[in-house]
Amino acid sequence: MRGSLILFCAIAALSLVSGSVIAAPSCSVWMAQPNGTQWRTCVDDQGRQYCEQAAGGSVTRISCK
Repeated sequence: MRGSLILFCAIAALSLVSGSVIAAPSCSVWMAQPNGTQWRTCVDDQGRQYCEQAAGGSVTRISCK
C-alpha cells in the first residue's frame, strides 16, 4: 500500500513537470547568420510573435523586423 502511494506521488509530480514543458513557447529552429549569430522566431502562450538571437552563449529577444 505504501509503495503504491509513493509511486502515485512520483507519477503526479512528473505529470506536473511535463505539463510545464508543454506550456513552453513554440519556436522555429535556429537559423545561422553570416556574422556567427543565430536567430529564431517564437510564439508565446498568448499568441504574440517575437524573435530571439543567440550570440556568445546568451540568448536575447530582438526585433523581428
